[in-house]
Amino acid sequence: MKKRKMNFLLKALIYLAVLAVLFVIAIWGTKYYFYDSDFSVKKTDLSNVSVDGIKIGMNISDIDVSKYTQTDNVVDDCDYNFEELSFKTDSKGNITYIFANYRKVDLLYGQEDTVTKAMKVNEIWNVLGENYKTDMYKPDENNYRKISKYSDTDNDVYLGIVYSRYNNELLNIIVSKNRLKD
Repeated sequence: MKKRKMNFLLKALIYLAVLAVLFVIAIWGTKYYFYDSDFSVKKTDLSNVSVDGIKIGMNISDIDVSKYTQTDNVVDDCDYNFEELSFKTDSKGNITYIFANYRKVDLLYGQEDTVTKAMKVNEIWNVLGENYKTDMYKPDENNYRKISKYSDTDNDVYLGIVYSRYNNELLNIIVSKNRLKD
């Protein structure tokens, strides 16, 4: 009888140990599977980033939109769409998202650096540093565009630099209050 209890306890302990190991592997695997590598990118100070002097959080009423060319093309559900750039605002009119054609706007970033003449993405990397993640941008059949994503969680500013993967030529700038998905 005593031997039977010992066998039962030994089997129960082995069973519980196997379950514990499987549980740990499942949690680790789930964390690894759903892990977002954007969080592993070190922060970059993006508080000085602006597009044509426009920063995330500014109110749309403080911006002279008359200098931009109106368009019917809607970009990513933006509230204000122009050929040069598009804005998304919150309920108070504060800008939460900017999508800009790099060739038609001025990008200011870094300390007091301006990159109005930069044509290659590496010129921006040289100023902002290497704390970015690069992905394909809105993958399509050609996959010719890539995006370098910078994050500043202290200021809730995220910067995406869209460029040609063939010649590193700058195409678009995305500045957002929320993490960039593409």
